[in-house]
Amino acid sequence: MDTAPTPVAVTPPSASVNPFVHRAAWQAARDACAADPGKFHGDIASREIHWFEPKAGPQGAWITRDAEGRWRGFDARTGEPVEPSLPQSYLPWSRGLDDSEAPFYRWFSDALTNACFNEVDRHVLAGHGAEAALWFEGDRWDQSQDGGRGAPVVSYSVSRKQLMLEVARCALALRHLGLKAGDRIAINMPNIPEQIYWTEACKRLGIVYTPVFGGFSDKTLSDRIHNAGARIVITADGGYRNAQIVAFKEAYTDPALDGYVPAETAIAAVTQALESLGLETLHSNAILEGARKAVANEITLERSDVMRGVGRALEGISGLSPSAASRIRTAIASALVTTPPRVDTVVVVKHAGQADIVWRPERDRWAHALTDAAMQTLLEGARKAGHAVTDEAQLLALDDRAFVAAIWATVPPEPLDAEFPMFFIYTSGSTGKPKGVVHVHGGYVSGVAYTLRVAFDARAGDVMYVVADPGWITGQSYMICGALTTRVTTVIAEGAPVFPSAGRFASIIERLKVNIFKAGVTFLKTVMTDPQNVEDVRAYSRASLRVATFCAEPTSPV
Repeated sequence: MDTAPTPVAVTPPSASVNPFVHRAAWQAARDACAADPGKFHGDIASREIHWFEPKAGPQGAWITRDAEGRWRGFDARTGEPVEPSLPQSYLPWSRGLDDSEAPFYRWFSDALTNACFNEVDRHVLAGHGAEAALWFEGDRWDQSQDGGRGAPVVSYSVSRKQLMLEVARCALALRHLGLKAGDRIAINMPNIPEQIYWTEACKRLGIVYTPVFGGFSDKTLSDRIHNAGARIVITADGGYRNAQIVAFKEAYTDPALDGYVPAETAIAAVTQALESLGLETLHSNAILEGARKAVANEITLERSDVMRGVGRALEGISGLSPSAASRIRTAIASALVTTPPRVDTVVVVKHAGQADIVWRPERDRWAHALTDAAMQTLLEGARKAGHAVTDEAQLLALDDRAFVAAIWATVPPEPLDAEFPMFFIYTSGSTGKPKGVVHVHGGYVSGVAYTLRVAFDARAGDVMYVVADPGWITGQSYMICGALTTRVTTVIAEGAPVFPSAGRFASIIERLKVNIFKAGVTFLKTVMTDPQNVEDVRAYSRASLRVATFCAEPTSPV
């Protein structure tokens, strides 16, 4: 946010946090995991994240193991530090790994946690509210800045305290729209901070979300909205890529929702139309079969595709007059046009400032209108809890622990089962059809946090730049969850990392003093195989960089 307080710089500690400094340590861990995976990963989970313990204090507490193995945490109502009288052997779960229904495994049975608490709240409670949770750089570029080397037109940081406030506003907005734990939404947005806010808001309330990459087609978005059972779609008026506006709502969301119909809805509409016409059973069955062939292997499809199937069936019915065929076509087309709305609400973030966009007042809502109303609710709740605040600035001026208590008065994080679905992300694999992979609040979060230490040697206070999109699992895991959970500042960069030149990503490393860099090998090859690209990169210092990882294929310039 442009109005966010300037975050305090954090100097990373010098000691390595990677537990595997030699092969013997790695082999010992591997053997321990093979011998008892529940205990091995349970030890990790007890240290990496906080768990909700309902018996610790009057209203429970969020607890984790410290370096000495003692359970410590925060009171779930006041946020005050607590040291519950729990033995070091205590575990918040009844079983670390439940393999009684293998190959369907469950981790940390009966334990409660919340991803948003672990990614957002606990760092503010620990006194790190002024730290930068994220740095954002917009796509647009001003070549006149930085002595002619150029710099982004829009660049700002968001403190952990500001992040928590934005997340709370979005969470209240979702609640005011009628959503609750277990409901589902789809997110299709540019790579901007608002996507992080709405994502964390879902985690906070237990709303299951599916992130859809902004580069996918309207058909792909349509399929995933329906397959996910999303009640709400969150999008933006537009985003920037290569200095061009991509009209997210009009290019993707509106066509996805208005131009396509779910296969089962199409068949129901055709069936209803045929019943209203009172046709001979033989003719009705033939037309319905034509429609079924048209929708076969489709999740959603255009209405014209259904009508083509109907048309082919009509051509095969002998003795049917042109006027009768026309009447049938008209009835079915009318039924397809009047199918029910596919979602309750489309929430639109105003990012690109599009002057005129298609608006459906019965469905579309501006995000800022929702979050502005939520802000007033937050302030009212804070005042009832004893905090004399009348505006956002006064709320943010509270000390970290008082600030958390003020937010919790209205929208605390929801304790959720460790296996409660957090989000699902789609992969097509070899079938070409989306298959949703579910990730949960317990094992996923603790596992990703642990890999950040092992694979990246990440330390609290590091700055991490992941070339990814929240619509990719890499973006969800490391740009968002892993970085935020481990108190690493994450870089959110809109647009392409090689625009306006291949030096763009290197300029981010220099300006933001990035310590950890993660990207795909395809991106790296694009830079390494072009001499001009190499020169563009060399124009910037990478001295701050300590770790770089590349994924998807072996790292090689050829």
